[in-house]
Parts: sequence; structure tokens; C-alpha cells
Amino acid sequence: MKKKINDKYVSMIWQTLSEDPSISNSILNLNMNNPEVISTIVNERIFPGVNSFPEFIKDRIKNSLKYAINVYDEKKLTRLYESAIPEIDLPTNISVKEFYITIWKSLYNNSDYLIENDSEYKEIDFSELYSK
Repeated sequence: MKKKINDKYVSMIWQTLSEDPSISNSILNLNMNNPEVISTIVNERIFPGVNSFPEFIKDRIKNSLKYAINVYDEKKLTRLYESAIPEIDLPTNISVKEFYITIWKSLYNNSDYLIENDSEYKEIDFSELYSK
């Protein structure tokens, strides 16, 4: 069975960094050019946000992020990040793809982010995002 993906699932990751009254100023003022800071952001914001979804959505988020890292160019990766209107700017010392990979490694315990065959993935329509 093909893995269901959609770039909106990638945006869901970044929405965990969007405007939220519970985001502390200490997080907003962190230096995203520091890999340890990125790990802190993952642990404090992204992981809890992604983990709150049902299992089938978490699986699609993971597959969509993996697909994005392997297939999308810098422009599209940037657009996906910015479309969530995050409160935290992208790092300036690494490429957007490298940032996505860093997030992947923190979020998924350094599991492999490379895909061997992109035909294993099926982009689903927006109307199917929350359907099993």
C-alpha cells in the first residue's frame, strides 16, 4: 500500500511554532542557528504538537516530511515553513533542507530520512487529510 502524503501535513509541523499564548518569550528569542536550540524547540513545541494527532495523521506527517526532504526544492520547503506563520525564523547558517533534516533527526531519533523510491508515496487530496 502506498504511503499517503500531502504538503499540508508538513505545514502541520510548523504550525506548532505559530502564534500561541503559551509560547514563552524565552523560546521566541532563541538562536535557531544553534543545533541544540533546534533540539529544544523540537522537544518543547514540535514533538508535543505532532504527538497530539491520531496515529494515522502522525504517520502521514512523518511520511510527508520524509518525502519533502527528498523531493522538494529549497523554495518549496521555505514556502511550507512560512505558510504556517511560525513565530520563529528559519536559521540563517544552514539551508532550509538541512534545517528540515535536523528537525527530522530530533523528531524521529535519527532514523533514516532518505527514500529509495518516491513511487511508494501517493499525494492525497486536501479533502482526504483527516480521512483514514
